[in-house]
Amino acid sequence: MLQAYATYQLFATADARGSYSLVPTDVGHVRRRRLASVLNPKNPSFGLTRARNFASMRQFVSPYTHKPVGKRWIDVSDRNGTLDYLDSQFDGFVTGSDEVWNLAFVGDKSIYYAPESLGRVRASFATSANRLDISGLSTGSREILRRSLASYTYISVRDANTYSFVQELLGESVGIDEIVDPTLIHGLPEFVVPYSAASRNGRKKILLMVRDRTVGEGLVSSLSGSVDIDTVFIRYPGARFLQLDPVQFAGAFGQYDCVVTDFFHGTCMSTLSQVPFISFDSECLYSKYESKIKNLLVKLGLQDRYVNLTEAGAAGDHRVLLAAVEKMIAEPPAWTAQSAMDRERDHGLAVLARIKEAVGEGLADVR
Repeated sequence: MLQAYATYQLFATADARGSYSLVPTDVGHVRRRRLASVLNPKNPSFGLTRARNFASMRQFVSPYTHKPVGKRWIDVSDRNGTLDYLDSQFDGFVTGSDEVWNLAFVGDKSIYYAPESLGRVRASFATSANRLDISGLSTGSREILRRSLASYTYISVRDANTYSFVQELLGESVGIDEIVDPTLIHGLPEFVVPYSAASRNGRKKILLMVRDRTVGEGLVSSLSGSVDIDTVFIRYPGARFLQLDPVQFAGAFGQYDCVVTDFFHGTCMSTLSQVPFISFDSECLYSKYESKIKNLLVKLGLQDRYVNLTEAGAAGDHRVLLAAVEKMIAEPPAWTAQSAMDRERDHGLAVLARIKEAVGEGLADVR
């Protein structure tokens, strides 16, 4: 939701040629599965607290969204119905967000691979397919994706893996820009609370935003005797679980002595807060491809805060990660990435201006 908010704020400015709004989308069967998990009292990862978090996120972004006629959201698994509805409401489309090009939910006919017939102008803003294993795509899927992306007026992506994927589909003659996440370009200054080493007193506090339960449980077991541990998004026995709305979430990271995360946006929030942090990957895919997390940290010169548990000799060995976390707590480094952050933000804003211009010209052609 913070990413959606940042994207809206970047596009819906006084220099925009045309008006922009976010379109609330979801996948019907995924939403039904979420509801079933809420109703399951034995489910350790969801429950009413997570449902409240989900509701607070929807409420936060609601002022910036298009209100679908007769519905609260658009089921993108109904491809034809979605196309008919969007075509009746909008002249142009900007595809954005994390992993919407990875085919995870609705396959190669995903609405996020906008067909050539959708609207009059199409562009992408920091879109990702990082977790898509490109080598596993069929010839038919490649052709569907190629036709879609070839119809885009402007393409920007957020990581090197997606850049290579699009370039492979379209050829080297097509211009593609690689930029960072919209939250980093916008900065979220109205929500983020920067870390201050001088304000840290007493027992150390760490925040875990960790999807890999084996790793998370190991960290809690090893560290809970010496530090206070809070968790967000995923509950862990022996740690305090935080129920946060998006504003509280953005402001939380700078209040800790160390953040540990395998979430891309956990890394983004840690970076914006300038807090000591360690990010890691444990999915086997990242023994083959560079992850969005590593890609971002290399851009910012913060690769010393990254641990890849899929590398040879480190798979399943969490001692490497634990040692990095303990060192980060004991010897918090100075913040050294500001010049790189400014450079990446300036580049992202320059790309944004070019996308707005391209979309504006396309909208002018409609009129």
